Amino acid sequence: MSDGDGTRLIAVRYARAFNLTVIGIVAVWHAGYDLVIITRGWPMYDPAAAVVAAWLLLAAAQAAGAALVLRSALDARAARVLAAVTLAAGELAAAAYPPGAAISDLSWASNTVGWTGVMLLVRRPFREPVLFMLANIGGTAAHMAFDGSLDHVGATRLITVAYTTAGVQLTFTWLGGRLHRAARHATETAGQQAASRARAAAEEAVHAERRRRYEYLRTRVRPLLHGLATGRTDPGDDAVRRRVAIEAARLRRLFAETDDTPHPLLHELRACADVAERRGVAVTLLGYGVVPPLPTAARRALAEGPLLVLAAAATRARVTVVAGPGEVVVGVVADAAAEVAADVAAQPDGPSSPSVMHDREENRLWVETRWSPGGSP
Repeated sequence: MSDGDGTRLIAVRYARAFNLTVIGIVAVWHAGYDLVIITRGWPMYDPAAAVVAAWLLLAAAQAAGAALVLRSALDARAARVLAAVTLAAGELAAAAYPPGAAISDLSWASNTVGWTGVMLLVRRPFREPVLFMLANIGGTAAHMAFDGSLDHVGATRLITVAYTTAGVQLTFTWLGGRLHRAARHATETAGQQAASRARAAAEEAVHAERRRRYEYLRTRVRPLLHGLATGRTDPGDDAVRRRVAIEAARLRRLFAETDDTPHPLLHELRACADVAERRGVAVTLLGYGVVPPLPTAARRALAEGPLLVLAAAATRARVTVVAGPGEVVVGVVADAAAEVAADVAAQPDGPSSPSVMHDREENRLWVETRWSPGGSP
């Protein structure tokens, strides 16, 4: 694992730990402390049904918010809607407090509302949790002003409570926001690095493929073209013409290997057949079954036998591809010269090579290449 991956994992884990911590605080506070306060002061609330409705509404907002946070699915709209529901539940609870009890042993909702806001708005710009806390404190101040308890002493108590509760909650929100931003930045950086490595790997693969093509041209095609150009090779010689047809088919297959097609093997065989058709050979290409994804080397080995036969076909050829979940078989029948059978038999044979069979009857040559995953090149 790279340093970038390690940094990303650390940042993500810390952010997730923060989320779990806040969810735990909200759950314990609401299901524990709030229920104790409500139970103890139950006779003092009026109407008591408002307290129950407020508690249930807060619990629903907290459950929905926690589920979305844990799934990293809490978008801006959902966060704001749930925050508004949370503030409304806090106001509903405060409406049931006795006069002068907005800051007392009976006022249970304000602190819970604040921690719920931390959970919901920690990933939002810091101004949003600040506005949320101000709205929460403002609601308490409004109730105090309504019942006449917002005097000098009441205002001092409100400021003290706001400093000790909202201050801690905003500090917690700021730290959580920093963690989430660090996690997001680390994730984006890791993604950019992964994309950069992928581009580098792709460029390296393209470069290697070009070098392979160049090496093929240098070792196989260049001597042939040089011989034709200098007159040392007779283009009227049947062996030379067959050699030219084979190399032309191999070149077409070589370039077809890198084409992005849904059926690469059939595409490469079609490229080989095109070379034969340009010489006037009638080629039929048939396919049965769905060809599974094959390594490039496997496709190359499967196409080599048909390539040799098509390059030597005189007037007609038929190529058949039969595919199944366990193997792929490519067969070709053509009116090819007898010498081609020797070329087919001379293909490299080994534990990783496909099995090749051939037969000749009168002027027709039959070649079958069979590949299975257990013997893939």
